[in-house]
Amino acid sequence: MFAGPQPQDRAARLRVVDKIIQDLHATHGDQIIAIGLYGSLAKGIDAPFSDIELFCVIHGANIDCSHEWVYGMNKAEVDIYSEDVIQREAFVVDEKWSLRQGQWLAARPLYGDPAFFEQLRQRVLSPSPEEFHTVMRAMLVGEFYEWIGKLRNAQSSGHTAYIPLLAAHFAEFGAQLLGMAQRTCYTTGAKMLEESLQFPNCPDGYAELCRMVMTGQLSDPAQVAAAIERCWAGLGVWVQEQGIQMDEYNRWPLGRSARS
Repeated sequence: MFAGPQPQDRAARLRVVDKIIQDLHATHGDQIIAIGLYGSLAKGIDAPFSDIELFCVIHGANIDCSHEWVYGMNKAEVDIYSEDVIQREAFVVDEKWSLRQGQWLAARPLYGDPAFFEQLRQRVLSPSPEEFHTVMRAMLVGEFYEWIGKLRNAQSSGHTAYIPLLAAHFAEFGAQLLGMAQRTCYTTGAKMLEESLQFPNCPDGYAELCRMVMTGQLSDPAQVAAAIERCWAGLGVWVQEQGIQMDEYNRWPLGRSARS
């Protein structure tokens, strides 16, 4: 295992997929509703060290389990869901929406009614704008606002070693915000920052910070901190342009102040 993943061609990887499907049918039989392939292999962009990811939907209720193992050359994962669980999962909007929900949008049917897979795709894109805005507001206050405080603390204390990591956080979550705003899922996490720069109307300062992170130009704390601050200022304008209302986060939620 600790030799790590070994190079494997696509044909060999697909033979492993066939073996997994056989084993799923041997284990679950007529209980199986659908089997889908997701990840880089489903999209046809797998690389020599890519893993295998499938999901299997079976009859029942509240079934949600995952099997991950190393099969010799690389890693495989099979997620087992009942239909009620996978329908809920496809509808979820959270801070990882633009990465995680891509598994349903780009799933490759291996077994089952194609209409089932189309229904999953429709579920992913069906939440209302307000449901996306709710998550985006929580990210802006729960992550971005807190990171700006940490950045300013790091500068005031002179403990600047944390600043490069803050830049990476800002770029990563900025890409997630942009993906939700565009209702678009990224091809893969490895290409998320690169793909995010293709969106129109990115916040001012985002592209600069994103490119600094992508190229590893993070050795100058003052320069990196200034780029983060510019991105933060750009986010403030961008949020208003998106029609995302932040009023609820400017009100004291407890005690008499909340009632006044």
